[in-house]
Amino acid sequence: MVAVWPSLPPTKGSCTGAVVFRQAPSLRARVRRPTRSDSLLPVAGPPPGRRLASAASLNPSAGHHLVTGDPRELAAAERAGERSWLRWPYYARRYGERGRQFTRSDSAWLATLAGWPASVVERQVRWLGALLAARGMPRLLLEEHLGILHEELVAAVPERAADYGALLRVAAALRRERAAAMPEPELRALAAGFRTLLDDAAGDDLRAGVLIAAAVADERAGVPRAVAGLLEWLADPARFPVAWLAAVEQTLRRARRGRRGARRAGGLGP
Repeated sequence: MVAVWPSLPPTKGSCTGAVVFRQAPSLRARVRRPTRSDSLLPVAGPPPGRRLASAASLNPSAGHHLVTGDPRELAAAERAGERSWLRWPYYARRYGERGRQFTRSDSAWLATLAGWPASVVERQVRWLGALLAARGMPRLLLEEHLGILHEELVAAVPERAADYGALLRVAAALRRERAAAMPEPELRALAAGFRTLLDDAAGDDLRAGVLIAAAVADERAGVPRAVAGLLEWLADPARFPVAWLAAVEQTLRRARRGRRGARRAGGLGP
């Protein structure tokens, strides 16, 4: 899913092989890392009757903003994170164990949004989505994770299903915005075109073509650093081979050319 974490430094490796991870220095100099005190939640505090805990209880690096303390919601958040990480190997490859910890704490924070007015929930999620996009996670990833988290929360605490619906509604709003910026057929064509350029469909285990297309969709929607945050890692010559870098560059060029470029992305030439 999601996480407010810095990227790990580059290590040598192929685009499909294992990567050795090391803890990275902070990206504070490039993108200031907000704390939850920078967020938009009303100062009155969370909805009444919620069992809460400090994020540091799940992730010492997350600070002391509030997360759910309900063990059922915590277990649901954990399961949602695992499902999202299985769906997107990019998370593990880029962010490693530190990223997994932030997925845990961020998911537990998202669970606390249930019960707030829809406008507050959407404002909070959009804030997080823009932050994560600048860190290399296109908002498509958050959009999908919200759907998974909703499923797990409803299964774990069915009596709060109506409140959890707010997460699903925000996911739908993000999906509509993404589709308006980049229609689904265009995104699929760019993803297929990346695999063609790579000349090895199995080599795109990161689903990089989708990530590039989703980042450009965010860029079209006005999200700052949406493409730059992704390419800091995805186009790193210290990490990926020349063929991969060329495919990334050409796919990005096609995406930025718009729909006509996307139609040509199926291997019909540059």
